[in-house]
Amino acid sequence: MDKKIFDPMAWASASEAPTAEHVNYQQNSELEKAKATTDELLRIGANIAESYDDYLHLGFALADGLGADGRELYHQLCAQSTKYRAKDCEAKWQECLSKHDGRTTIASFYKMAQQAGADLSAISRQFPSNPSSPHVDVEHSAYSSNTYSSNNYPFSPTTLNHEGSEESEGNNTELSSTNNTQYTETFSDKLNHSKLPTLLRVPVETQTEVEGRDKVILAALTLYSGAMPSVFGIYDGKRVYPPFYTLIDAPSGADKGVISDCRQLLMPIEWEIRQQYNNELEKYKQELTKWTALDKKQRASQQEPEKPVYRSLFIPANSSATAAYQALADNNEWGIIFETEADTLTQALKQDYGDYSDGLRKAFHHETISYSRRKDDEHVNLNCPRLASLLTCTPGQIPQLLSPQQVENGLANRFLFYNLRSKHEWRNVFAQCDEPISDQLLKVGQRYLELYHDLEKQSHQPLQFVLSVEQQQRFNEYFSGLLLEQIGLYGEQLDAFVKRLGLSTFRLAMVLTVLRCNDHQPKLEPLSQTLVCAEDDFCTAMTIANCLINHTTHVYANLLPHDDVKSLATGITLSAAEKSLFDAIGKDFTTQDCKQAAAALGITWKSAERYIGKFVSTYHIVDRIKNGHYHKKNA
Repeated sequence: MDKKIFDPMAWASASEAPTAEHVNYQQNSELEKAKATTDELLRIGANIAESYDDYLHLGFALADGLGADGRELYHQLCAQSTKYRAKDCEAKWQECLSKHDGRTTIASFYKMAQQAGADLSAISRQFPSNPSSPHVDVEHSAYSSNTYSSNNYPFSPTTLNHEGSEESEGNNTELSSTNNTQYTETFSDKLNHSKLPTLLRVPVETQTEVEGRDKVILAALTLYSGAMPSVFGIYDGKRVYPPFYTLIDAPSGADKGVISDCRQLLMPIEWEIRQQYNNELEKYKQELTKWTALDKKQRASQQEPEKPVYRSLFIPANSSATAAYQALADNNEWGIIFETEADTLTQALKQDYGDYSDGLRKAFHHETISYSRRKDDEHVNLNCPRLASLLTCTPGQIPQLLSPQQVENGLANRFLFYNLRSKHEWRNVFAQCDEPISDQLLKVGQRYLELYHDLEKQSHQPLQFVLSVEQQQRFNEYFSGLLLEQIGLYGEQLDAFVKRLGLSTFRLAMVLTVLRCNDHQPKLEPLSQTLVCAEDDFCTAMTIANCLINHTTHVYANLLPHDDVKSLATGITLSAAEKSLFDAIGKDFTTQDCKQAAAALGITWKSAERYIGKFVSTYHIVDRIKNGHYHKKNA
């Protein structure tokens, strides 16, 4: 007899029509599953109905899967939002109950729950797909493994046709896919660490795993970019500076702690700024004491001492718009928003007083920001804001932070995206560690402080960063091809994502080049005002970009709200046309190979491009290697 083990993925994708004896069981089981999932969401305090789109989507999902029995669960889940009003919620529920048409299924509810951080693995074991036989044949299981991983999505998938909508399974072919809420591709394993600048290589060496090194590289480069004065480049005819924006999303348990530790890289600069402020404050207090000791006539003839402004590299994410702009102004128009819980920024952007989305968009391109200060009735202009932003969040927080408005207005496409996996494994928490990672990073920060001082001395003659002529040509060729490829795969909305990825890549190369100056003696060439990008740094920046475009398209296809809503299914279903194209292309194929295969099958190239985009970012059955080159997974 073949060995049997419980396979949650087979359970999730089971599509066998229920027999009469199982109908009542399945109806009750679905309600119990939904109740258990709701209890888990309430336990962790998750809010999955904050936006109107989620509010409506949740109603249709519960109405489709549970009918009238979903009413109580809908109210419980919506009540987690501060916008909840019982009367309005009931009216919306009745609307969903009467108008649901099957296009949004109960699977959407489970998808929302997992995105919000709910651990559904235990629930999946409570509710097997077949009550009489909750086990599957290991040899014939799509996920035959001796180890169960709760990364796998435990509930029934939504079936997609070639347009992305649900349809019956009659002419479709089912394939297994990885968990689409979590995407993984790394870049640090493609870099030669010995060729990284020392100020980056040392932090990277604190990590033993590839994803850990990726985290440190992105976090360190983003933070360095926000404290790198007297350096600029010319990009598309405009003067640009190092700062850029990065958003790292990770499920609960994905170990984001080292990202927070990276703050130590800039703490020596921050402490120096604070000490300077404290010295100025003490001097101010002494002068104020002398001034107040004067008689009225003497005070009238002398100006009252002016209190120094408080300066900091870091701008709190929950600041009001005016406070954020004032913090930038007080620090010579430089600043960093570093927030390990992105919902802090989300809540600020929702408030009238805190919505500085406009400022974030303008600061990315160093465009003028204007604001008024009521206290002094003063109108202030930030002529050249230079702002870096490093945010981390869970996948479920991305649609809240980057709402449809933020996608449409362009804030979303200003970020570099990186997706971390959750790892349900225990590591040796007592492994030998002679020095905490934060202390090691602080030492690196002390070395960067020296370079920072050298850069400050160049303020009267800023250094211009440039790519070599050959690098410029390769840069343009790469992004020209990438733009055409991504628009073909995903549509015109990718235009802005790719173009701003190009600008961020240029800034990455700029930051790497400046960091490399620390390895030279003297650090900055006294007679040169130009920093030419080293080939190693150019290749590092391009390697990172080639990886991050795939993370970006995953976020775009699966997590950002847009017109073409994708399913986060784990068991996926290809239409007949998608299946025929998938079978016709080889394990490793190019755009040209796909064109030829599509022509032979009578599939238009526009449709074939869309299918490839889904293979890569929605179904995750194909990897994009580089422009126009692809590889089938598990082929």
